[in-house]
Amino acid sequence: MFLPRLKLAICLVVVLHVGTTFTASPDHVVLTLEEESEVYDVPCLEWQYFKVEFTEACKDLEILVSHQRGEPNLYVSRGATKYPTENSLAWSSYNWGSDRLAISSWDPEFTVGTFYIGVHAYCGDDVDTGNTPARFTVKASSVESSHYHDQIMPNGEALTGQIEKNGYGYFRFCIPDSCVNIEVNLGNCNDPTSCPNSYAWPELLVSRSIVVPTVNDQAWKLADINRRSVKIDHDDPEFYPGHYFVGVYGWCTAPDQCNDPSTCGPCDNYPITYDVSLTLKVITSGCKPKEPLGLCEGGGSAAVKVSVLVVVLTTLLTVIFMS
Repeated sequence: MFLPRLKLAICLVVVLHVGTTFTASPDHVVLTLEEESEVYDVPCLEWQYFKVEFTEACKDLEILVSHQRGEPNLYVSRGATKYPTENSLAWSSYNWGSDRLAISSWDPEFTVGTFYIGVHAYCGDDVDTGNTPARFTVKASSVESSHYHDQIMPNGEALTGQIEKNGYGYFRFCIPDSCVNIEVNLGNCNDPTSCPNSYAWPELLVSRSIVVPTVNDQAWKLADINRRSVKIDHDDPEFYPGHYFVGVYGWCTAPDQCNDPSTCGPCDNYPITYDVSLTLKVITSGCKPKEPLGLCEGGGSAAVKVSVLVVVLTTLLTVIFMS
């Protein structure tokens, strides 16, 4: 009986070690989008925590802490960090008075799901409010997203651009639903007979996460002079709802490598004008919606399971050694 008991004891030690990595924390106050919370009074250097569900893949999350007194500071997290602090990986705002924080849906760390909000009642001689406790309200809202790339609207008008040889032009679009087939179209004169001095075969790039994709980056591409669009179907395992970035590259052949300008796409034909558009087709049957790509979750629920397991194993160990 010694060996089985030894194995169980080792197992218990491992579980107890894992359990000590979890600590109890106060419950979160659940916020409803677009609704201001009640007024909260938080003593100096203490925290009040909230959480909000955000499901709009193409919108930004804005959080407003309306200051009434003291110095409340704002910290927001996703994923495993459910109780953000000034030492956490978190979005933050700690202006004097009220805090307004916009979390962009273009942020690589953004994903729909639960956002955790911590408001810290900062006190000290370095602030005018001194040791005054914080009083504030919190409001979470969905707002339109903004970005420096021009946005291509699904089934909307084409956008026009101009590029130099070996140069890039950039755009963006957002897909809120995975039950769609999309096609990104690139238009320009690519017929040597119709436009011998201005025809070209620029490259088209579509990236899920790279803001300014290049021909060497991971992206959907043409890689062909005859195909002039990138198609991504709903059942593509790499297709998810969310934001996408589009690059147009001025591919061409250098003069010393272009013996016949009517067949090689010469660099001398640049700059060129082109247009890009986005065609979207909704799939009404046989499609199971996907969630946007997300971060790994962890924390509290695992702590409860480990604690229960420790109690069970402790009881079992006592019974074995006393028998």
